[in-house]
Amino acid sequence: MTGLFDRLPAGLFAPLASQNHRRYWDLLLRLHDQFFGPDAAPPEGEGYTQRSLTLEIERYILDVSDWAPEVEDTPDTPLSVQSNIIYRRLANSGWLREDRIGVRNFVSMPTTVQKFLELLRQFAEEGPQIIGGKVQLIHNQLEQVLTDPAKQAGGFHEAARQARQLIAILSATTMRVREAIDLLAAQDTTAGFIRAFFDDYIGQLYIRDYHELRTENHPLRHRWRIIDAALELRDSPDKRRAMVDYYQSAFRCASREEAETRFEKDVLRFLMFKDIDTHLDRLNASVDRATSRAIAYLNYKLRTQDKLDRLLSISINYLNATDNSIGAAMGTLPGPLLGESRFPAIHKKAVPVVRTGITKKEMSVEQRAHIALKRAMKLHREVTPLHATEYLDRHLGAREAVLSEALTIGSIHDFCVFVFVARMALLSRNHAGAGRKSHPMLGALKNYRFECLSGEWTDNPYICVPRFRVARKTTGETYAA
Repeated sequence: MTGLFDRLPAGLFAPLASQNHRRYWDLLLRLHDQFFGPDAAPPEGEGYTQRSLTLEIERYILDVSDWAPEVEDTPDTPLSVQSNIIYRRLANSGWLREDRIGVRNFVSMPTTVQKFLELLRQFAEEGPQIIGGKVQLIHNQLEQVLTDPAKQAGGFHEAARQARQLIAILSATTMRVREAIDLLAAQDTTAGFIRAFFDDYIGQLYIRDYHELRTENHPLRHRWRIIDAALELRDSPDKRRAMVDYYQSAFRCASREEAETRFEKDVLRFLMFKDIDTHLDRLNASVDRATSRAIAYLNYKLRTQDKLDRLLSISINYLNATDNSIGAAMGTLPGPLLGESRFPAIHKKAVPVVRTGITKKEMSVEQRAHIALKRAMKLHREVTPLHATEYLDRHLGAREAVLSEALTIGSIHDFCVFVFVARMALLSRNHAGAGRKSHPMLGALKNYRFECLSGEWTDNPYICVPRFRVARKTTGETYAA
């Protein structure tokens, strides 16, 4: 697997690790905007010369006043020499690339480095997110894939990436709220606290459409439709085949099983929308805690400051009305300082409370019967692979296969096991080949082979299901690929 440092030059981070790391970052953004970014004017001829870049570096040095001299710099270094030293440092670290054409050197920024700089810039300048727009794009893309899976399958993978990023944003925002609480607690003054609260916490932290996330008109209401669409693309045989064909062709998969694994991984990213309410609850709880703490802090500061001003005013008025004696300045009353009258009143010890022991309440016969009945109801509706095995062995007997209409239902537990077996038949239809081995439910009944008969139905007195056949696998038999 390719790592980060396998794709980037070895010394790329050297300028960003120096004492002028902030200045180098601003300079790289300036050079990117002026020469290499999408908004920059295209160069004339073969490209940009070294002199055009060093002139821009000189202008940047003149614009900033706190550029610290590097270790190899000497005092009073000329401006042109400083710009050439900085240029050479950027070129040697891999941020710039020199190509010699004829007798002149032309400068460019490598494509990989340029893309990496854009990602860093997006991370540094990223503000509050708009969740509604992302959800709407995912929903619209899935609707198009459902309409024509063969032609629109390319957007399914990209929509899955956006869904994963959306869940990551909600999860990370909860942690950012907790970090904001620590930031607010570190403020020493009321003015600093208010500035941090409104600038950093409210203005730069919240999701822009946070207050509309759970309203009826917010695109987040489509989350269950997104889940249904992903499941339909996975479980519908024709649509699944078209999607897997695209994945096998687009990602150059060596086998169809690898393409199915990639497709299932993307489907799971959409199913993460099931947990989005949990993320929203955690986010709301963090926001409520931070807001309550901010309000409590402001109330405390306002009340204590008001009380302190009132006490100081009373003290000043009292000192102005007296002869400024020591006793008056200390605020003591006349009389002995440690007189008996100054001692606090004697408090009598309260009589201990007589505590009674906790008695265990005995259940009545009716209560025990209700509990036993509920336990029996739960056991009758509980179905395990062992129950299914016993049910199938009872009906198969010495036969190799049995049809669904031959499976009798004599109790509630038999009904639950019959529904379980019918579901296995439907799953075996949707997970053909090696997919049966990886499915946990089909793997638990690996000694049986299920076959769903298309277009036929079994209608017994209790339920109507697609007709299916269950056969006992012979020794050494495996699933057909």
